[in-house]
Amino acid sequence: MDFKYLKEIRNLYETSSNLLEICFILGNNTCDMDSALSAYLLSIGKNIEKKTVILDESRKPSINLEAKKIYLPVLNIKRGSLPHRIDVKYIFDKFGIDDNDFWYISDEIFDPKTLFKYKNNGNDIKTSIILVDHTILMEEENYLSEYVTSIYDHHILSNYNGQYKNLKKLNIQYPVGSCTTLVLNEFFSNIDFPVEIVSPLLSLTAILLDTKKFSDDFYRNRWVDLDKNVYKKIKKLIPKDEIKIKDYFKEIKDIKHNVELNLNLGIEPLITKDQKAFNWNKKRVIWSSFPVSFYAIKKKFGDKKIVSHYMDYYKGKAVDEQKNLFFVTNSSLDNKQRLFTIFNPIKIPFTKEEIKNELVNQSEKDFFSADIKNIVDENEKPNGEVCHLVLAETYSRKSLEPILKKFFSKLE
Repeated sequence: MDFKYLKEIRNLYETSSNLLEICFILGNNTCDMDSALSAYLLSIGKNIEKKTVILDESRKPSINLEAKKIYLPVLNIKRGSLPHRIDVKYIFDKFGIDDNDFWYISDEIFDPKTLFKYKNNGNDIKTSIILVDHTILMEEENYLSEYVTSIYDHHILSNYNGQYKNLKKLNIQYPVGSCTTLVLNEFFSNIDFPVEIVSPLLSLTAILLDTKKFSDDFYRNRWVDLDKNVYKKIKKLIPKDEIKIKDYFKEIKDIKHNVELNLNLGIEPLITKDQKAFNWNKKRVIWSSFPVSFYAIKKKFGDKKIVSHYMDYYKGKAVDEQKNLFFVTNSSLDNKQRLFTIFNPIKIPFTKEEIKNELVNQSEKDFFSADIKNIVDENEKPNGEVCHLVLAETYSRKSLEPILKKFFSKLE
């Protein structure tokens, strides 16, 4: 496309003396496909709505140099680390999007010491934040809470305690499969889709991945009718000779789960690149989703190296804190099952029978096995415990987290 959207709005942001309001659209700290595209697409929709980006009668896009308000997409990761998100980087490159033109949470403008200090009209610019694909800021980002005015998300609302005193809009729908569904439904699921600015195929990427291309097995679990209705409307805009959807889905899926590319990143990026933190009553949970099998990671790096990275989260903490901090992982297995692990350096506070009964009560056919084992270091000394849960592939972090939260909250 001739119109380079991100470059155009960045130029306006950096040079305009007319701006009176800037709104940053902040994705979650995993910066997965859904988060990154939600921030990108919502910024386009909002900028068109506010006529910061203009489409003339011939549908030719341009920037309104007199614009008073601008919406800017923010990737909630350190600048330079996007290549760890192999599929997101691949897609941006495929569609000619320069990821350097995004805003990143590590940029100077978000530094607490120089927060929202602008070169032009700095004292007169009002600043706000829209959260997409998450509702809760990370602890180290709580200094931004007073700026949050709107939220778009598709997860169960939890841990929200009214921390956003300036919140005006809350658009949360669960179990919608993709946050981009909410954005596309509000701004783009009609004949006015801005194909001159963004590819319809690109806009559907997260929906395809998150719904497993609308697999029947995932209906009402990973996708609902709204996802499919939005998808069908926008799919009609894709030129028939552009690409076959099934081939495109396989292309992106294969890149995301490429074992060699992921293992070559190293153990730390694998653990941290798709990681979220949760509070379950008085318990703290660090949860990493792996794009490749846990057993492939174990084979490559070994138990000792994996556990040593887990243990970094427990260093310097008192015993009571360690007891109530859990490291959780999930990954797919080859036999259409998913493996979840729960690690604690001291002890897992339940038996395998107790967790089994909890999960069987949720859905008998979705549970396969539970086991709790000691982690043993090279000196044959116990070094914590890990619980292995094998569930149907329909389970994800999104669907299992509220179940485990309820279970853990009841534990002494």
